[in-house]
Amino acid sequence: MAFKVHFIREGITENAAHGELAADVMRRAGIELDEPCGGRGKCGKCAVLLNGERVLACQARIEADVEIETYPPANENAQILTDSAFSDAAGRELRPVVVQKKIHMEKCPLGKSISDWERLVNAVYAACDEDAVYTACNGAAAYAGYEKDAAHPGKSVRGLTGRNKESVPVNLRLASKAGPLATEHGGQLWAVLCAGEILEISGEQQDVYMAAFDIGTTTVAGFLLDAADGRVCAEASCLNPQVKYGGDVISRANETLEHGGEAMAECIRQAVDDLIGEMAEESLVDRKQIYAVSIAGNTCMHHLFLNINVDSLVHAPYAPTVSQKLILPAAQVDLHIHQDGKLFMLPNIAGFVGADTVACLIATDLAEQKDWTLLIDIGTNGEMVLGKDHRMVACSTAAGPAFEGAGISCGMRGAQGAISKVAWNGEEQRWDYETVGNTPPRGICGSGLLDLAAQLLESGQMDETGALEDDDQVVVAPGSDSADGKDVTLLQKDIRQLQLAKSAIASGVHLLARKMEIEVDEIRQVWLAGAFGSFMSPESACRIGLIPQELEGKVRAIGNAAGEGAKLALRDRGCWEKAGALAKEADFLELATMREFQDMFVDELLFPE
Repeated sequence: MAFKVHFIREGITENAAHGELAADVMRRAGIELDEPCGGRGKCGKCAVLLNGERVLACQARIEADVEIETYPPANENAQILTDSAFSDAAGRELRPVVVQKKIHMEKCPLGKSISDWERLVNAVYAACDEDAVYTACNGAAAYAGYEKDAAHPGKSVRGLTGRNKESVPVNLRLASKAGPLATEHGGQLWAVLCAGEILEISGEQQDVYMAAFDIGTTTVAGFLLDAADGRVCAEASCLNPQVKYGGDVISRANETLEHGGEAMAECIRQAVDDLIGEMAEESLVDRKQIYAVSIAGNTCMHHLFLNINVDSLVHAPYAPTVSQKLILPAAQVDLHIHQDGKLFMLPNIAGFVGADTVACLIATDLAEQKDWTLLIDIGTNGEMVLGKDHRMVACSTAAGPAFEGAGISCGMRGAQGAISKVAWNGEEQRWDYETVGNTPPRGICGSGLLDLAAQLLESGQMDETGALEDDDQVVVAPGSDSADGKDVTLLQKDIRQLQLAKSAIASGVHLLARKMEIEVDEIRQVWLAGAFGSFMSPESACRIGLIPQELEGKVRAIGNAAGEGAKLALRDRGCWEKAGALAKEADFLELATMREFQDMFVDELLFPE
């Protein structure tokens, strides 16, 4: 039996089978659904009014004709960070992974039988300097072994011999058109080279582009780059659509183990492809002019995008299925760019320290620092690297999604209406706050949560154990001021979630310092990567012990360093090659196997007095 489900706010009517979940009907109708708990009925973020009664869409079943009123999406106008403190002004050398070279393809001499393809490859080699030969031939292995040819400065013996030429894969499409095209243009052609291959030839110089992506657990940020000068032509971002399968990586990994990874891979690939289209349209660029895409993401996002086995991430010893950097055909992952375009996947360090951390290391040059430097990317996973002078140790802590609003009763992401800053007004005995977009409050995001906890401690309304002094809740914004007429509150159980998250991060910092045999106060600079680190107050973070108080005054937000690293991997072949070395250079500290971690975690649950 089919029932009618009418969605009031959207003006949509959808058929539903008897007993079908309201959430499934909403998805089929194309209505955004926020399910950070993965549909287990724990987070309360998918609440709707079903015939006037508040229910969770992931739990309510359709048993009659109904009307459903949805709340405005909590993700509407979400703040997605694209800027980085280590941005384009860094003055780095431009050696893009995609190059375009003017070549001269000789005619086949009479009495000889030299194929069109061989003459095309010869023309590429004759026109290329050492860097371009690297791009056109077989990559780092050949590049590292070049011997200089004194007679031809800037070229290499191996690059000009037949050995490397023969390694260039034959492209039948280009081989077929090389001869006629050369005849038409008197042998003067332009060749586009990337990752050891000739990807395109033409009679005239073409505009050539690349695209870089930071795929986070919550958000996706993309950048369209001009390969000729490395400039950013366009930026685009979106929320990671995989959030409907769960707000954290473990929920998503378990979902793929239970139901397969095809749907998970398809939705994130589609999101990236859509962002490519959005940036191309904004820049008046044909998708076919994009020849390379780079992707940085944590290890789980990396595996889910490639649709490879995540079982090893869920079970001990929590190792990645693949850690090496990869160059794959972009078409293999359903990205619609040039038909022979390449996908550059940055390498992973460990099961829960991924390519996004490697990208941060590329962007910040942390390994080159002369003073002890701590890099922290705070999210559902807290990835950290401590290092200097090419000594680095990395770890990951399961902070959970509290900093992104999940698991908090009135929590939400940093979208319009989220309380992002909080201060206690002692004189008037009320809370002063700011919201994203300066609109009536709808909830509280991670940065507001930190401020609120810090202010509760400072004002004596909460003790060091996290217990509220007067009540089991704090009303930050009364219903008379809120967007939906309901109080925006902080409950005692929300504080417990915050304590678990902050303890995980703080314990990781202490144990990294212990591993390097230094005191925490010997750390000279702390770099906070990612959106949460950019919007939160360092003072509040230190006050509640999320970041050890010894580090107050040393903290600096560096923005989307992972996105910057993904761009640099395309702009500079040296950065792409360095990525592999950095991933191997960082020593991994598995906190879950350390007895000290359990003791440290319990100690750090308390707030500083």
